[in-house]
Amino acid sequence: MNKKGKYSPEFKEQAVKRTLSGSFTIKEVAESLGISYFVLRQWKNRKLEEVGTTKSTNG
Repeated sequence: MNKKGKYSPEFKEQAVKRTLSGSFTIKEVAESLGISYFVLRQWKNRKLEEVGTTKSTNG
């Protein structure tokens, strides 16, 4: 499950957008997509670093 490149950039982007919408927690999104909470949190943190924000993660 932790092979590099398993998930497309589009999949990752959509998953992160769902967490950033504020409607769902990282845990809820991860469970609905069948992915690890920790993986999704990492994707979200990377995205926030890319755009230069320091929002805290929700869980």
